[in-house]
Amino acid sequence: MTITYRAEKGSPLTAREIDDNFRELETRLAAIADNPEGGESLGKIQVEGDQIHFRGTFGANFGTFTLPKASLNPRGPWLPQTPYKKLDVVTIQNAAENSLSCCIADHISNVWAQDSSFWKSLLSFPQPPPSTMALYEKASLPESELMGKLALLMEEKGPALIFFNGNNWQRLMQGENL
Repeated sequence: MTITYRAEKGSPLTAREIDDNFRELETRLAAIADNPEGGESLGKIQVEGDQIHFRGTFGANFGTFTLPKASLNPRGPWLPQTPYKKLDVVTIQNAAENSLSCCIADHISNVWAQDSSFWKSLLSFPQPPPSTMALYEKASLPESELMGKLALLMEEKGPALIFFNGNNWQRLMQGENL
């Protein structure tokens, strides 16, 4: 039902029309009271490329924002007495570690032991084998060696990295005994 307006009717309202108007308003108010509709809230978050869009539950656009990007700056090996800025990335190679690290605060490097608090390790690598690694042919392999000892074995197909497991020599990658 609709509300009857005197101006639209062109004459005074009857008692019944006035009662019907009140009845209609009362019905509408009761429906609102029984089903309160909350205010618009966050309905959808959508990311497109470097943009994030926020939309309301009733379609309002709460805004579009550009997402920040980290701009890492590769600098090569870490060096002393070098100015570094946040997000510079270096390789660290020393007796204690072998890693890829990212600078977390601007500074001028000094000694790694003092500077390590300015860096966050991103990736650690195994230590490289010593440059004085023993080179053997299969016939010359010692029967016993320190457990974990690394060596190179010369074979027809090329050199293979081997280690002594405490009992036997094994190829490092395949794990097979020699």
